[in-house]
Amino acid sequence: MKANLSVIILVLVFIMTLRAQNPNIQIGFSNEWPNEPSICMNPSNPDQIIIGAVPDNYYTTNDGGLTWQHGTITSSFGVNGDPVILADSSGNFYYFHLVADLSRIVCQKTTGLQTPWSEESYTAVYDNYDIDKEWATYDPVTNNLYTSWTRFNTWGSSNPSDSTDIFLSKSTDGGQTWGAQKLISNIGGNATGGFGSVHGSYPTTGPNGEVYIAWWSPAGLMFDKSTDEGETWLSTDINITGFPVQWIVGIPGIQTGVSFPVTACDRSNGPDHGTIYVNWTDKRSGTNDANIWLAKSTDSGNTWSLPIRVNDDGPGKHQFFNYITIDQVTGKVYIIYYDRRNYTDSKTDVYLAISENGGETFSNYKISDTPFVPYSTLFFGHYIGVSAHNDHVFATWMRMDAGELTLWGARIDPETVGQETKPAIPISLSQNAPNPFHESTFFSFKLETPGCVTLTVSDLFGIQVATLINGERMSAGKHVSSFSPEKFNLPSGMYQYSLVTNNKTLTKKMIYAK
Repeated sequence: MKANLSVIILVLVFIMTLRAQNPNIQIGFSNEWPNEPSICMNPSNPDQIIIGAVPDNYYTTNDGGLTWQHGTITSSFGVNGDPVILADSSGNFYYFHLVADLSRIVCQKTTGLQTPWSEESYTAVYDNYDIDKEWATYDPVTNNLYTSWTRFNTWGSSNPSDSTDIFLSKSTDGGQTWGAQKLISNIGGNATGGFGSVHGSYPTTGPNGEVYIAWWSPAGLMFDKSTDEGETWLSTDINITGFPVQWIVGIPGIQTGVSFPVTACDRSNGPDHGTIYVNWTDKRSGTNDANIWLAKSTDSGNTWSLPIRVNDDGPGKHQFFNYITIDQVTGKVYIIYYDRRNYTDSKTDVYLAISENGGETFSNYKISDTPFVPYSTLFFGHYIGVSAHNDHVFATWMRMDAGELTLWGARIDPETVGQETKPAIPISLSQNAPNPFHESTFFSFKLETPGCVTLTVSDLFGIQVATLINGERMSAGKHVSSFSPEKFNLPSGMYQYSLVTNNKTLTKKMIYAK
């Protein structure tokens, strides 16, 4: 029992150290070409998180994001990106995605991280239209699922007779079936997919089962709401900005700098209960100054604040690809985005802005360890993500290094984010515990990047007496291995154990006393 307690203390100290330092963790690799991540943590168990990423990737973790498993999702209709991950109050996860012919939105469900995804259900089935940029939300009040999308006559068409509109559908049975399609936008747009189109609808729900949705329109940033679970909507959409917004922003190194208006609502019991937020990027400050903006409503979307600038740097630098989430326990507002305030070229960092006063003011923190440079000749994606529940926060983003796209993330501690930390060590090896020991002991080590690992025990003359791990490829994060000398018929005495990985070797001594 004493040995087990020592190991628990050792692991807890190790995890607390990781949490305080907010280390960057590689989640997806270049051969998967992962981008546009959607992330959601299980509110019943925040250590369970799923990330979906283009084209057909999903990544799962059971330990709050320290280690990840990769999988690919399949559908008889094909998988064509724009993943959306949701979790419901029962701990089920949902994966929404487009299909190859843009004819429908597919919803797939898993009841656990190790459970296969269900056979697909789908909504918005069209023979003569195209679908783009679906998004979805879960309502914990009614247990309804909602998904919205843009319907094109033909995606990208310049024919003036072709148009775009925003639609929404609801499921009341956990995604098994979907109800009638509701036309949300009062005024449509053209089908080019640019400023003249309606595009990028993001729904969310309120504290009493309200459904809120915002999207881009040629007239500006539009908003609509339903107070009867999506059955009826306002007769006239509300224009949040009151004028057109240039929501496709030119960013050096980015093929297309599309900014979508992400919608969120505070359902916590805090002072900002019921506040609705819409978050986006635009260049109203100048062609060389893309900024992150937020508008908020405290009266159920009837009136809106003037835009609040989220990033706190000086003028003349680009911020882009925003995403907002609300911690529905604490009411804290989190907005993640890319930032170039520290450079005169295309080097890019990742920042997280946090507000504890209902979005009135934000503290901005750099959460990426090192900058990267995207190539405009390679598709990078259009958005990144962050999820939060009861001060458990995990952020995820893409980076591109020498033309290779990878997916990264970080556990964020709201109490310590932004504090100065020491540079990350590629590997670390803790002292075994217990030590001295008389039956068995445990070795704990950490990898900053995946690699092949060898863990051995030798006597003081350097003669190897036990091999615990032999060249096994292991993921980034913490690992614990046990050692029982009796299995190797070893006498009492002093020994040394060595960890070899990524061209690094660490060695420590220990005492075995029968």
